[in-house]
Amino acid sequence: MSKREILTWFTGNSESLSIGKIVFVLCVALIIGAVVFATYRITYTGVSYNARFNAMNVIIILITAVIMLMISSNIAISLGMVGALSIVRFRTAIKDPHDTAYIFWAIVEGLCVGAQIHKLAVISTIFIALVLIAFSLYTKMHNKYLIILRGDAELSEQSVMEALQVDFKRVRIRAINNRESSCEMTCEVAVNGELNLDLVKNLKTIEHVKSANWLLETSENIG
Repeated sequence: MSKREILTWFTGNSESLSIGKIVFVLCVALIIGAVVFATYRITYTGVSYNARFNAMNVIIILITAVIMLMISSNIAISLGMVGALSIVRFRTAIKDPHDTAYIFWAIVEGLCVGAQIHKLAVISTIFIALVLIAFSLYTKMHNKYLIILRGDAELSEQSVMEALQVDFKRVRIRAINNRESSCEMTCEVAVNGELNLDLVKNLKTIEHVKSANWLLETSENIG
């Protein structure tokens, strides 16, 4: 092959990408993005649901699919993309591992769709979505709550433990703060499902208890 033929092959092999193929790939990416979007909405357990972040997962899939189409259709562009993407730095801190997993999931599915491995993309999307939903249901059914009791200085650990063990299977005293005129106890309890507010109200009947507050141990739900 001559130098001209090699150069033409490097720069002109993008003709294999027809408009129909591009639209089809983007539609598949959008469908998979909708599954990721719905899964994130179902499995989210925090207080402040970020719809903007969830929508960006769909955009990540579409952008990654387009990048893969460029790389697969033109070798010259693929070499340039390697250098261009290597200098990109994302400095936004993602504190929740739940969000990190979804970003990585979106990138992987975008790579599959862009590489036109549609069978792998569809099967892996459905499988991962089912696994995430199953884990979400499990964590919602087995919650750990922190119950904060405030009362007089005469409030005893034994009386609190006896009262908590009536309604909860697993009870542990996490912290005790004794003062001259008051006492504060932080207790960890395991609950199947959501915490019943009637159970918390019953704690106020304990001798020397003045107030009872509760919060999820992850500090996401506060009551």
